[in-house]
Amino acid sequence: MNKLMLSAPLLAALAAGGAWAQSADEQLLAAQMAFQQAQSQQRLLDGKLKTAQDEKALSEQRLAGAQAALDKANAELAAATDAQSRGKQALDQATQTLNQAWQRKDGGGQ
Repeated sequence: MNKLMLSAPLLAALAAGGAWAQSADEQLLAAQMAFQQAQSQQRLLDGKLKTAQDEKALSEQRLAGAQAALDKANAELAAATDAQSRGKQALDQATQTLNQAWQRKDGGGQ
């Protein structure tokens, strides 16, 4: 805990006119100190909120970029898979044609 948080109950007691604050001036001073404490704490919390919002926005941008990269990689994978499949079909067809040519040569050329 920081010193500001530890003094908040004390300041609240003073501001509420507890036993420690005897005069109106002392009560006003305690109330002003409590207000300044609360204001300072609120500024800290506002800063933390802004930082969290900024980090979330940056994370969302990174996520969108990663999703776009994933989509591109998936499209490239699909295209490569299709090209590989067509290449295999062409190789299979060429292999079959070559085997048939050898069979014709071996069977008919002797």
